[in-house]
Amino acid sequence: MASLAEKHRTMPEAVFKALSRLMTEYAHGVDTRGDPEKVVACFTPDAALDFSAVGFPVMNGEDEIRAFYTGLVENMAYEFHMAANPRAESWDGTVGTLTSYVMGMGLAKDGTAISVQVKYWMECVEYEGAWRCRRFTLEAMMPMAA
Repeated sequence: MASLAEKHRTMPEAVFKALSRLMTEYAHGVDTRGDPEKVVACFTPDAALDFSAVGFPVMNGEDEIRAFYTGLVENMAYEFHMAANPRAESWDGTVGTLTSYVMGMGLAKDGTAISVQVKYWMECVEYEGAWRCRRFTLEAMMPMAA
């Protein structure tokens, strides 16, 4: 287990850029709504996602992740995510955690509008030669609209 000092080492710029790109690719994959596999490819096979802070499910593993994003493709007419202020939270030499404030908006095919203001917490590792997210949590930054 990494010591506190190791967890707060400075993240190398190349790693920060790679994790920022991963976050961008994730948002782009969600917003294009075309191929859920582009989103699944952002995660390790054993990834855990917790979106319960905004009323969405906790997902464990790529099958549950795939099912969730397949449902988005089928049910959403429009989606838009804008990330800002990416910040390296921790780096222990192999695991990097990046946060970012995100405004997400969507319109379901049934007319239901969705608007969230959240903080993304992405814990990432190198997997098969590329950076992938293995833990992804949303923290609500503003109350959900009634």
